[in-house]
Amino acid sequence: MEEKYLSALSGQDRKTTCCWCCRRGALALRVVLERTAYVCGENIRVRAQVENRQSTPQAILMKLIQHVEFFIDKGVLGESKSVTCLVFEHKSPLIAPNSQGKYDSTLEQPIRLPVVPPTLIGVCRLIQIYYILRICLVDEKGNECLHLEFPLTVATVPYRIPNAAQPPIDYDFCANHVEGGKYVSPEFRLGQVYDGEIEEGREEEVGFLKHRYLILSVAQISPSAY
Repeated sequence: MEEKYLSALSGQDRKTTCCWCCRRGALALRVVLERTAYVCGENIRVRAQVENRQSTPQAILMKLIQHVEFFIDKGVLGESKSVTCLVFEHKSPLIAPNSQGKYDSTLEQPIRLPVVPPTLIGVCRLIQIYYILRICLVDEKGNECLHLEFPLTVATVPYRIPNAAQPPIDYDFCANHVEGGKYVSPEFRLGQVYDGEIEEGREEEVGFLKHRYLILSVAQISPSAY
């Protein structure tokens, strides 16, 4: 993995809310993303500090968004289409009112990157794929604030500690809720032509051609691997 992907990224934001002429309290969020590239199956390492001086509890909400852009040569300028998909959503434990809290994904429930297509920028003129990790604070009513965004590269070469053995890898099918795993074209299906409907009592045909992507072996996924 290239050195530029191993550098940490950090971001922070802060706000103070007011009601009429009275200050209600401050909210502050600081986030550090350990590195910016991960292969599928790895645990994304995120550390955060929260200052909650308001009267309601807050949680850290993390969303990984897949952005896909399609381009075709049609007419003078060509045509394009953009699609976004939610790869995963993760919420931290609540930070109590009028308190400070810390979050470390290695100490809480792991944030595992599911199987998705790798980042594809500047490789093919017909399609581009990239990912954005969005992190914000959210209250119990679902109100979001202090939005931070980090570019996240889905890599094809796993991180390896110098002089250590190559991490065990495997291959698996793409998650079916993102582009690359949602739809199998009719010509790549077995049996009758797929018309978009599934008859009652009939199982969906197995795809004849479906991409598989590199994934880190489960045995390698642990904090001690870093």
